[in-house]
Amino acid sequence: MVKPKPWVLILFALPTVLFYWYFFISPLGSTIYNSFFEWNGLSDKTFIFLENYIALAQDKIFYRALLNTFYWVFLVLLIQIPVGFLLAYFLYTKVAGFKFLRTVYFFPVVTSTVAIALVFSFIYEPTFGILNTILHQVGLGNLATAWLSNPATAMTAVSVPFIWSYIGLTMVIIYSGLQSMPEEMLEAAELDGVNFFQRIYYIILPSIKSVMVVSLVLGISYAFKQFDYVLLLTNGGPIHRTEVTGTYMYNQGFQNMNYGFGNAIAVTMTVIVLIISFSINKAMTSKD
Repeated sequence: MVKPKPWVLILFALPTVLFYWYFFISPLGSTIYNSFFEWNGLSDKTFIFLENYIALAQDKIFYRALLNTFYWVFLVLLIQIPVGFLLAYFLYTKVAGFKFLRTVYFFPVVTSTVAIALVFSFIYEPTFGILNTILHQVGLGNLATAWLSNPATAMTAVSVPFIWSYIGLTMVIIYSGLQSMPEEMLEAAELDGVNFFQRIYYIILPSIKSVMVVSLVLGISYAFKQFDYVLLLTNGGPIHRTEVTGTYMYNQGFQNMNYGFGNAIAVTMTVIVLIISFSINKAMTSKD
């Protein structure tokens, strides 16, 4: 077999490299560069070095937004990944109509964010919303509230559509990992009398560890970059109770015209996600 010449490989790889550089590396470099300036997007930039990062370290609203974002990460770990896994395993057992169910479970992933937010805004509506109506009908009217404007419930309420819309994606990723497992392994375990929980913990999870890493990293990444549900349902209110790092970056950069500070938030978020992703990958892929 004749090996292609190096310049041929470079020629074929060059378009992809240029595309990646222009659309991914260049914007990241521009974000880091602009984070060292005070700039409103119109006037000349003023170099202030680390002052944006110092101001960010002293910003209480940013810490509130970061805490809320980690709350979403917690929900990803507590609900999105486990439920996605259970749905994937349910489909893997080839239940009746599993192809139809697979489409139904994945449907929220491809549904418009605006449409989902609109539906949930009607569900949470305090006067005629579905949720409060059901609570009143079952005798739990004392639990009815203005879910999106009540500081005690707003963050959880706005988190529900985010988690619900991405469970299908987690399910598909894990389902693909389950399909790559040899069926003989599970059949042998069943013959040996291994129960459901032992099968999950000792056989399935170790076999799809790399897939679980992908699901975790993607889920956490989506939690950090998500802002549209908050923007559409609460716009960060009430009193920043639902503010997340994505909405805070958007408000600082585009609403307050503080582009340098907004870029500093973006760089900080990127560093945090990289650290978390590296830690998860290191922990999950390390030898037992």
